[in-house]
Amino acid sequence: MKIFRYLTILSLALFVPLSLIGAPKIGVLLKDRDLFWGQVEKGAVEAGKNANVELVIKAPPGANMLGSQLKLLAALEKESLDALVIGPLTMEEFRQPIEALRAKGVKIVAIDTPLPEGLAHTYCGYNQKTMAETAARLFAGLVQDDDEAAILRANSLENISIREKTLLAVLRTLHPKEIIHLDIMAGAEKGDDYDKALLLLDKYPKTKAVITPFSASSMAMIRALKDRKLAGKVIQVGFGSGFPPQVAEAIEAGAMQGWIAQEAKLIGQRGVEAAVALVEGKPVPATIEVEFIVVTKENLNSAKVRELKE
Repeated sequence: MKIFRYLTILSLALFVPLSLIGAPKIGVLLKDRDLFWGQVEKGAVEAGKNANVELVIKAPPGANMLGSQLKLLAALEKESLDALVIGPLTMEEFRQPIEALRAKGVKIVAIDTPLPEGLAHTYCGYNQKTMAETAARLFAGLVQDDDEAAILRANSLENISIREKTLLAVLRTLHPKEIIHLDIMAGAEKGDDYDKALLLLDKYPKTKAVITPFSASSMAMIRALKDRKLAGKVIQVGFGSGFPPQVAEAIEAGAMQGWIAQEAKLIGQRGVEAAVALVEGKPVPATIEVEFIVVTKENLNSAKVRELKE
């Protein structure tokens, strides 16, 4: 009987992937799955495969869906997680459920947006102030003090993001007389970015330069400027994930003057890697800063930019 029981256990083991035996279970909660966050998910999946961990990935069906994200977090609480990688839509609304998870011993990694101090074991993302200051200084060098400019802002649950605050502060310091239009926001509904880009151009026809601080608005403004025959006449500095072909073409043609390339996959990858390290008891820094690359016509064919295309 003992021999039979041993053989049964051995035969069952042969059908269970060794990578899943005792594998940590890591939850990943994204803000959505559009453009930037789709790339974050790809990075998380790759890192999960490399580390042989079980990932449970969830995301609201659209942008800015706080209620949906909180419900998905409640579902993840039932998954017996070892760690959670989370890009919270807001900060304070997640305090109580994250505290409850930490009390159970779950390791917490915040990505893209920090949680209130003391809630996450580590934060993985961009230094938003540094990135925005870099973009603002590039933009300021392309415009005159009395030019009209605009920021096609992101419609988010934050009143005004750290990125937007920093852009505005630096521009007003460098060009105190410059008129900067801030009242048009994109992203309230999926696919409204192009219409909002057109609205900005139509409402403020004297605008000589525009900053588009997220992927969808950047892509939409490239198209809107082309359709309005303003490509190359209106300066554009954009932010976004990776280095899409439309951006490369716009920079090559002089229709876009600067691109702040964010490697979103790295956030997902490094977020999951940090979660695995925390579960294994390894030291993890309080902040894991992800690099960004500024692309202009001058460095368009550099090795770093070529890597972005691959």
